[in-house]
Amino acid sequence: MKISNALINKALKIIDNKINASDQNKPLYIENISGLKVKRVENKAYIYGDRHRGNWFRPEYDLTELQIAQDTDAYLFKAIQKKVSKVTLAGWEFVGKDKEIVNYIKRRLKEIEIVSGMPFDLLIIQTAQDLARYSNCMWVKVRNVEASSGVIRPHFNKEVDPVAGYFILPFETLWFKVKPNGEIKKVMQLMHNTGKSNEFNPEDVIHFYTNKKPGFTMGTPELLPVLEDIALLRRMEENVETMIDSNLNPLFHYTVGNDQHPERYGADGVKETDVVRQTLEYMPAGGIFVSDHRHKIEAIGSEGKALSVQEYLDYFKKRVFSGLGVTPMDMGESDSANSSTASSLSKSAIQDIEALQNAIKIFIDTYVINELLIEGGYGDAIIDPDKKVEIKFGTVDKEEKSKLENQTIQLWLNKLITENEARKRLGEKPLDDGERENTYFTLYEEPLAMLKIAGAIPMSAPAQALAESKTSAITKEQNNKAASEEVKKNKVGPKGEPSNNKAPNLSANISRPANQNGIRTAPKLTHDKNDLINNAINSLLYSDESVESIIQKYKQEVSNVK
Repeated sequence: MKISNALINKALKIIDNKINASDQNKPLYIENISGLKVKRVENKAYIYGDRHRGNWFRPEYDLTELQIAQDTDAYLFKAIQKKVSKVTLAGWEFVGKDKEIVNYIKRRLKEIEIVSGMPFDLLIIQTAQDLARYSNCMWVKVRNVEASSGVIRPHFNKEVDPVAGYFILPFETLWFKVKPNGEIKKVMQLMHNTGKSNEFNPEDVIHFYTNKKPGFTMGTPELLPVLEDIALLRRMEENVETMIDSNLNPLFHYTVGNDQHPERYGADGVKETDVVRQTLEYMPAGGIFVSDHRHKIEAIGSEGKALSVQEYLDYFKKRVFSGLGVTPMDMGESDSANSSTASSLSKSAIQDIEALQNAIKIFIDTYVINELLIEGGYGDAIIDPDKKVEIKFGTVDKEEKSKLENQTIQLWLNKLITENEARKRLGEKPLDDGERENTYFTLYEEPLAMLKIAGAIPMSAPAQALAESKTSAITKEQNNKAASEEVKKNKVGPKGEPSNNKAPNLSANISRPANQNGIRTAPKLTHDKNDLINNAINSLLYSDESVESIIQKYKQEVSNVK
């Protein structure tokens, strides 16, 4: 039976359309971000989890051993605790340029805290703890439109309720069901002691992770390789304990008699060694045994021949500290390092903590804040930098931050960077007009400079500004009075009489005026229009002449200026 080419091509086209159907970029009916049509792009790569063929499976790494080791090993527990404590003490806050949107995020999170009973700060602390020990953490969202001020929104061709609470799932109890490209289809929590289980959709969970390899479902726990080193160190310590026990109570060798004086037998036929053994067995701990010169007692111990294990213990302890990402100083062992060496060695631990902060920031900004913005009608804030809201963690390395701040201040003072660049380096947003009114310069330095000028020139612009200021004690009447007194003081007397101007350098200033560019060799004899304007203003302020005569005089002087 022959099949036409047209029918074959039609069949191939149908097959090709079915194959490519899952690869089409379908529009997301979730967010309309700034009027843009958002389309979803799927991952083309396959993962190792595809071998499970869509069935439930546990992640690649077993976290049970890590959980047990944390509860039983002091070094591991303390290393995790110190990293989490550093994150906690550094603190965090939500920042953004738009105060309205920032306040909305803070209000929503406060609502979630009240409804769920889980403080958001505690949620971040527990997240840091899971990432420090497992390199993975899973949040589950509880959605309830009646317990949230958010709105129902479309998501992948279906509607979802707003978020009302966040909780942490024990990662060691989770099972996954994924697509061939690694996208999560379902997450199941299975409790082995009760057999109870609960399934969650991918939009209802947030998977935090670090050290995730391509093709893996979860991040590789960074503490996993150090478990063998910890076990080896503990076995060595047990051997040292055994050696101490065996040498703490040494073996005593009791010799009775020698070649010249062998042991004796009693009248009852009992050997002398048996008598000594029986006597020692029933002798109290603080008893004294008296013998003649034929008896000899010798304590047998290691006698300096045992293996010295101190160097081995130090080596494997350093391996453990290196694997945990801490230093002996961080764990309370000062050793022989000085403060400078201790500070440089702790840099690596600080960098690990800063990397942990950055990982938490990425997931909270992307999967927590963005979703809350969409639920509140602020979808355009996701891509608009002026409306963006993000979580900001505090600085862990205070000393390094102080050095960078001083360097930034020096660059600013030496006019090498702008004010906005300097504030950006300091981690602060640019000042707006309202905030500039509360700066130290505006509140203190500028009024002080104005007071100095007002004292020298009563009717100057700074003096008038102070008189009009609501926070100033200077009044307009005081300015007028000071101005009139200044005019009288500077008024020159009749010809041949000394002036009442007490400035000793007045004649020198007139004959050789000076400014910031230097001192003139002769007085300035020519006048420009600016000088005439200043003279006219002074005449209006301080002279008794009429306004009409002053204006007429000004016009005449202007006409004489070339």
